[in-house]
Amino acid sequence: MTMHAFRLALGCGLIGAAAPAALAGTPTWSNTLGTPGMTGSYVASFATYDDGTGNALYAIGQFGSAGGAAGTQNLAKWNGSAWESVGGGLINQFANCLAVYQGSLIAGGYFDSAGGVADTEKLARWDGTAWHSMDAVQSSFLDSMWDFQVFDDGSGEKLFIAGNYVDLGGISGLSHLATWDGTNYAPVGATIGGAVPLIVLDLAVADLGSGPHLYAGGRFLEIGGVAANNIAMWDGAAWHALGGGLTQSSGFAQVITMTEFDDGNGPALYAGGSFQFAGGNPAVRVAKWDGTNWSPVGAGFQSTVQELTVFDDGNGPALYAVGSFAAAAGGIDHIAKWNGASWEQVGAGADANCFGAIVADAGEGTALHIGGSFANAGGLASNRVVSLIAAGGGCNLADVAEPYGVLDLADVQAFIAAFVSGDPLADLVAPFGVLDLADVQAFISEFVGGCP
Repeated sequence: MTMHAFRLALGCGLIGAAAPAALAGTPTWSNTLGTPGMTGSYVASFATYDDGTGNALYAIGQFGSAGGAAGTQNLAKWNGSAWESVGGGLINQFANCLAVYQGSLIAGGYFDSAGGVADTEKLARWDGTAWHSMDAVQSSFLDSMWDFQVFDDGSGEKLFIAGNYVDLGGISGLSHLATWDGTNYAPVGATIGGAVPLIVLDLAVADLGSGPHLYAGGRFLEIGGVAANNIAMWDGAAWHALGGGLTQSSGFAQVITMTEFDDGNGPALYAGGSFQFAGGNPAVRVAKWDGTNWSPVGAGFQSTVQELTVFDDGNGPALYAVGSFAAAAGGIDHIAKWNGASWEQVGAGADANCFGAIVADAGEGTALHIGGSFANAGGLASNRVVSLIAAGGGCNLADVAEPYGVLDLADVQAFIAAFVSGDPLADLVAPFGVLDLADVQAFISEFVGGCP
C-alpha cells in the first residue's frame, strides 16, 4: 500500500465534517504567474509559442521586468515555474502584440529594438534563439503596431499586420494594414480613411457560414473605398461593410476586440470597444453580428471593452469580456462572463484595467490568463497577470481543502466527509449530480499521482 493510499484509508476513522472548498464545476483563481509578477504599467496580450523546448506562454506589454528576471522588459516567457528573458526583451516604450508565423514569434508595438538588434524597432522576429529584423523600416516616431493575424485569404497564408503607420518595408501606401509573406510586404485591398484619428486596432478570423473571412476593426469611416464605420470584412478580393457598423453619438467610436462565438443560435462575430450603437441601434460597447444584422449583448458596459474571448471554465464554452469597466454605478469590476441573458462579474474581478486574455495551459491546467494594470484580481494579490483555471482542467480535483496547492491529509479528510454526507464537493467527474465510484477513482488517481 502506498503512503497516499494509507492516508486515504486512515482518513476514514479520523474525520467528522470538513468545510467545502469549491463545488464541482467551479473554476479556481491562481496568482502563480502574478507573484511577484510584472513591475511597471501593464500586460497587454499573450501568445503561445514553441521555441524548440516545448510550448510556452509569452506575455507582452509595458513592464520593467517579469518576476524580477533580467532581460524581461516588455516581453517574457513563462517556462513552467518562472518568467525568463526572450533575447533581452523589447527595449523601451511599450509592446502590443504577438503572433506565431512560419515557425517564428513575431512581436509588434512601439519599442526601440528587440534585444538591441539593429533595425528591429516596432516589428521583430524571434526564431527561438535570436532576434531578426523584418526590414520594416519603422523609424518614424508616429509608427506603431497593434495587432497580428495569420490568415490565408485565398492567395496563401500571410501575416496580416494592423496598426498606425503610413508605410511598411519602405513601401509607401501600405497604410495601417498590410501583409507579410516572410519576405515581402503588400497592401490589403486599399487603405482606410475618414475624418477620425485613423488606426486599425484588431484583426480576427470568423466563419459565419460562408467560409472563414478576415475582419478588421479600429477607427475609420471607409476602407478600400467602401464606407464602413470602424469595422469591415475582407473576402480576399474586396472589403465589405457590416451593416451600419459601430458608432456613437459624439466623438469617435473604436473597435478594439473581436471574436467568434456560438451562443446556441449559430456562429457570430462579437465586437467590443468604445461605441454606443451597432447598425444604428443601441449596443453599448459590445455587439453581435450574425452575418446579416447587429444586435446588443445585454446592457453592455459603462466603459471600454478591451478583450473578448471564449473560455470553457468547466461549465461549457462562454463569452468573457475584460476591460476598463468598473463596479462604480453598479457595474462590473473589469472581468465579466456572458451567461446567456446578462453579464455577470467573475469572482472578485480586478482592481484596475484588464487589457488582454488567452486560453492556455501554463502548467496548472487549462486556464484563462488575464493581463492588465491590476495588483489584485480574483481575490488574490497578483501583479499584472492572473489565471482562472477551469474546473477539472488541471491538478485541482483532489485539492479540496486548505492549504490549497498542497495535497495532504486535509484533502483526504474533506473528500471523504463530503462523499459520505452527499456534499457536491465530492462530485468531481461526470456524471455530475451523482456521487459514485468514478469520483473516488478520480480523487485517488490525482492524489496518488502527486498532482498538483
